[in-house]
Amino acid sequence: MIQKIRIDDRLLHGQVAFSWKSALGFDAIVIASDAAANDPMRKQVIKMCCPEGVRLAVRTVEGAAELLRNPRLEAMKVFVICPDPATVSSLLAMIDEKPAINLGGMQSAEGRAMFSRNVYVNADDIAALDDIAERGYTIEVQEVPSTAAHDYSQLRSKFTAV
Repeated sequence: MIQKIRIDDRLLHGQVAFSWKSALGFDAIVIASDAAANDPMRKQVIKMCCPEGVRLAVRTVEGAAELLRNPRLEAMKVFVICPDPATVSSLLAMIDEKPAINLGGMQSAEGRAMFSRNVYVNADDIAALDDIAERGYTIEVQEVPSTAAHDYSQLRSKFTAV
């Protein structure tokens, strides 16, 4: 069972691995990223960040969807991490579960505007997030479990920078 899908362009790193592990108690992490799945060096770095005793799979988006549909995962608590909203939108179209979406970390870059602390978006990101919200998914904006979660739609109603 998918506990949560997190959007974090850094994918798996210490802050995500350990703070969310404490909060959710997940058994497995599935990284859904075509770029990471096709980069052996990046996969090795990601593996080093995985908490001990937690299963890790780094897959393409299609591969992650296939894995998440596997009946053997139904009994496991799974934390999914995607690099961006478009990837999440694609993944959601291929699975039946309807988990909460956690928008947690998208770094500042040219063409991006600050949406909330540690979340910078461009027009494509907003379009994908709006689409996800319109499809009935709950989107929370939260860096780590110890910080307050904010509702995407409330933040979105005030956001006009893109």
